[in-house]
Amino acid sequence: MAQAATIEVEGVDGSLWTLAGPGQGREGVELGTTPTGLYDAPVTTIWNSTAFQIGATYGGANWQKRDVVFGVNVSATDSSNWESVDSAWRKAWAYDRDSKLIITTEYGARTLHLRMSQQPEFKPLRDPHLKHWAQVTMTCTAGIPWWVEEDTTATAVSTVDTRGEGASETLWLPISNPTDQPMWLQWVGSAPAQWTLPDFSWREDSFAARVITLPSLVAGQDITVDTDPIEEMIVAADNSSVWARMNGRMFLHSVPPWTPETLLPVTVRGAAPGAQIQVRCPRNWSRPWGLQ
Repeated sequence: MAQAATIEVEGVDGSLWTLAGPGQGREGVELGTTPTGLYDAPVTTIWNSTAFQIGATYGGANWQKRDVVFGVNVSATDSSNWESVDSAWRKAWAYDRDSKLIITTEYGARTLHLRMSQQPEFKPLRDPHLKHWAQVTMTCTAGIPWWVEEDTTATAVSTVDTRGEGASETLWLPISNPTDQPMWLQWVGSAPAQWTLPDFSWREDSFAARVITLPSLVAGQDITVDTDPIEEMIVAADNSSVWARMNGRMFLHSVPPWTPETLLPVTVRGAAPGAQIQVRCPRNWSRPWGLQ
């Protein structure tokens, strides 16, 4: 049997609203018809041509912010009058903070972070206090256009003492990218240790087996590594400048879309048994469902 998607909003104040699907409208707000901006992420492609070229050559894609417009029907409930429901719905939104629009299907849940980009539109035909109902149109923006699924993680623990000269151990962690977007891995490593992380190109080139050896870490310098070039690359638990000891080495490669489960090697040195490394796989999608 067909099963409706569940569409919910988690407000900036922590409130939860079921707009569609099982439990639709139980808080007094339900989704109207013809919302826009929910499907594929907006993108502008770049095309270049020389003076006498026939046609043009593809030069890349520029992903845009996502603008979402949707109407909601606001009604009184058994426990709250229309004005109270309408007021509570408005308090769930802000211009400078994100609410969460969550769509859940039988394959899982994906979240879009939204905030109001202009004031709600309200054009009642009659006083809603009399009809206990009115429609409100929300105009919102997602600065990051992706529908985000919960990260998947894997952790490996060393069993060998690698503090001796030349000693090391290679650990293997599973990763996968079922999404339609490139995935930038994140790593969390314990200290003291020295970790060597993969930065594979996922192509048959000179970077196919590229790795990066991080600086040696002392106790208290547990690190978080984000390979996304727009994020801070290395953050140490003690706020020390581990990144300054990287000598200009940076992560270059993301995991391509639709990469099946693959074991990646991580090498540890200078650590007692029990050293831990965790990999986090972000899940970013251009649509609220499908594309697996």
